[in-house]
Amino acid sequence: MLMKWIKCQVNVENKRAFSTAQEGWGELLHCAGFMGQIGGWNKNEPLEAGILSVWKDLHSYQRFMRHQHDEIFGKNDQRSTYTNIFVDIFDKIFNIGTTDITDFFGKGKLLRVTDCYVETNKQAHLEQMQKEVWNKGMMSSPGILSGAFGKKQNGRYLVASLWDNEYSYQRYVDKELPALIKESGVKDSTQRITGSLIELHPKWAVI
Repeated sequence: MLMKWIKCQVNVENKRAFSTAQEGWGELLHCAGFMGQIGGWNKNEPLEAGILSVWKDLHSYQRFMRHQHDEIFGKNDQRSTYTNIFVDIFDKIFNIGTTDITDFFGKGKLLRVTDCYVETNKQAHLEQMQKEVWNKGMMSSPGILSGAFGKKQNGRYLVASLWDNEYSYQRYVDKELPALIKESGVKDSTQRITGSLIELHPKWAVI
């Protein structure tokens, strides 16, 4: 399974136009291998949009990019609504929890995405800690629905978690996150880490 993480920088005067264009991706439902898409505005960066798209495999995604992407993209004229775009593709290694994140795409209100870079000699440790420490700790937090852990070949990792509301996520940050950071030693493993907190827009969802 593939996770496509998209970030777009948008001028304030184009936010409405960008949002309208983002609502026009419903045709993805007719693309073979497409499994769901959600997105919204970054609560900490109001002029940044974040979109998470999930595909069955690389073949399905590449076929979509060759034959269908440009037509949909051209119809909604989205290119004129943003100033910069960043797109990354991650292979999903495992779920956070027992249920696939796409099963909750229509239920969550908040998406947390953490993007980090890890040196080669520390990647195995990070993956082990994600399984043994983070997955257990996160899924014991009230309000988390599901999540996914993905990797790129260059040592970058993506952790996506879906929450029922902002209150639940903030409770996790305040009461449980510090202990998980300490137990996992994540600060010693990662060279660079960035995060996005996306308030999901219901009309952007393609499910």
